[in-house]
Amino acid sequence: MDSDPARPVIAERNEPSPKVPGDGERGTVLLLVPTGVLIVALLASIAVDSAAAFLAQREAQAAASSLANDLVSLGIDEASLRRHGSYRLDASRLRNLSQWGQRMATERLSAVFEPGSVSVSVSAAGSKAVRVSVSGSARRVIGLIGNVDGKSNRNVSAEAIGRVRLSG
Repeated sequence: MDSDPARPVIAERNEPSPKVPGDGERGTVLLLVPTGVLIVALLASIAVDSAAAFLAQREAQAAASSLANDLVSLGIDEASLRRHGSYRLDASRLRNLSQWGQRMATERLSAVFEPGSVSVSVSAAGSKAVRVSVSGSARRVIGLIGNVDGKSNRNVSAEAIGRVRLSG
């Protein structure tokens, strides 16, 4: 009663399913997407930190140039100008103004440089010129990802020379 003798038993064949194009490469996308995202994030962090260093360099150059221009304008020897009609710088006046200029440049650069890292040097470059040097450590924005050289900041420096001359 268990089996019907009149009915033959047919063995089923297990055929493989038809191949779909690209079916064997299904898992490769799972590996490529996170790797691509990681590479894009790394390159973006390097770009952002490079842009921050470039901004710091431009700010340092702008601060040095404006300070040199201000010191030349304010450091003119007025007595010599009135007596002889010649432009030259007063050394004592320039020394007094250089301390003021250092404070102003430090305040201006505090947004892009590490606190306490700004160094401003003012010196006379002859009787009609002032040399201003600005240096400091620029902050990294992302730092850890794009930190190729292992430092948490970049050293940036700029120099400008202001000259006394008659305009117009």
